[in-house]
Amino acid sequence: MKGKRALDLPMSDVVHELLGTRRAIGREGPFVFPGYGKSGHCESFQYALSQMGKATGIELSPHDLRRTYASLAATCEIPPIALKMLIAHSTGTDVTAGYTILSQEQLRQAAQRVADRMKQLCGIGAPPGDNVRRLA
Repeated sequence: MKGKRALDLPMSDVVHELLGTRRAIGREGPFVFPGYGKSGHCESFQYALSQMGKATGIELSPHDLRRTYASLAATCEIPPIALKMLIAHSTGTDVTAGYTILSQEQLRQAAQRVADRMKQLCGIGAPPGDNVRRLA
């Protein structure tokens, strides 16, 4: 975050699943996305984004992903202040935002609503059949 501000974001179910799966197949250590530099964690996803671009023919930047999330979130009937908070936009100049307090649970519900819409658009659902089980 700019200004070294802390940011706590709630996880939707799909983010929780992805991070849990990533941890299960990754290296041991304190970070979900370990790195080989001094910090021990990944500090840039530029290489991964370039690989996705090569595979799909679509160049991506972190701002493209943020813009896509924000555009989709705007269609999900979540409070505008929740949208600002979920994409880590400053609410400092917004006087109304200074009086609005959203709980982590309210933010989690907003994030889940966006995730549900994203899964719907991508055709992601529960796997059919009972021969597929959730990873522990």
